[in-house]
Amino acid sequence: MSIRVPSLDQLDRDLLAKALAIQTWLIGEARFLTDPDDVVEGFVQRVTDAGVPLDRFTSVIPTLYAARRGLGRHWIRGEGIKLLEFGWGNEAVYQSSPFAVAHRTRDWVTFRLDEVDDEAFGIVEELRAGGYSHYICAPVFFRDGGEGGLTFATRRPEGFSPSDLALLRAVEAATAATLDVNRVWILLNETLRMYIGEEPKNRVLSGQVRRGDVVPMRAAIVFADMRGFTGLSAAMTAAQTVELLNRYFDCVVPPVEEAGGEVLKYIGDGVLAIFGAGDDETAACAKALGAAQAIVERVAAHRAEAPAEQRFDIKIALHFGEVAYGNIGSGARLDYTVVGSGVNLASRLADLAGNLGPRILVSADFAKLLPGHAFHDRGEHELRGVAEPQTVFEPSP
Repeated sequence: MSIRVPSLDQLDRDLLAKALAIQTWLIGEARFLTDPDDVVEGFVQRVTDAGVPLDRFTSVIPTLYAARRGLGRHWIRGEGIKLLEFGWGNEAVYQSSPFAVAHRTRDWVTFRLDEVDDEAFGIVEELRAGGYSHYICAPVFFRDGGEGGLTFATRRPEGFSPSDLALLRAVEAATAATLDVNRVWILLNETLRMYIGEEPKNRVLSGQVRRGDVVPMRAAIVFADMRGFTGLSAAMTAAQTVELLNRYFDCVVPPVEEAGGEVLKYIGDGVLAIFGAGDDETAACAKALGAAQAIVERVAAHRAEAPAEQRFDIKIALHFGEVAYGNIGSGARLDYTVVGSGVNLASRLADLAGNLGPRILVSADFAKLLPGHAFHDRGEHELRGVAEPQTVFEPSP
């Protein structure tokens, strides 16, 4: 149902002072809080201190993230804050929610629980079971067209009073503005993380954005390639090829990230990743080797379950050396990546692995940093673009 509440200039002096205090905090101190949970805690504390019997609060934003459609913070009195993640493909849940109506009407949706049936909205039964008496869903609209919102609920038997509603309406715009600011930072962090990786994202946001801003670093370099990708994908449609690559990347990327590595680039079916050495070169190589072995295990598990036409195999090259890590490109179109002779050598080792047969092939520079691990000598080989012949090794089982 729609509601009529006093406008800001109609509030009594005490209520106006409370509303202005919350607004001032939202557009001042709250903008600089880096943890969204702290913003929610601070907001609900000030609202309840102002006398509003708030027992449940939720903020929801749309995101730009591959793994989910939206993100929320859900506070319940006595239970604290819980992170909410809304996956893709939940359109039916959204359409049965108060948010769908609030977004369509661009106004609050509010109801008392004793005035609605369970079928009115998907959330009614949950609210009733939680002992709530009065619920509000306020839409929030973002500059890019995204739609989110705020919800408020109380267990007080008589529900929210006209003064409570007036205060919530008075602070609505400032609350939405703070939510918008937090959303921008979340989108910035998650989008950069999704496309360039965690460490490059941190470096970019810290100011390393100029072309030529590169740092030398010692790293274990991982270059993984699918065996026979060209022949395997030749008979596939574009959509089938994308599906194949995604299954392949699901085998390669998680082991690298779980071991603490950074996936920097997808090059067709190739994956370039690094494990920064810092002060422990042996540890970096051990992590890289462990990740490579985990990748091989995942690929083997996939091959055991997949239809013959969807099975793939892998070749992985491991090398240790110095790389240049940073911004390379032209004008305002830059790429954050690693370059150097070590990257080229790793790529050529992957080609050699395709010819020699082993799923993992490592350079002499890599093998010598793991003296406790057994390697099988696969001989000395000329590599295209590499000045000196390279002795290469295969990890022993």
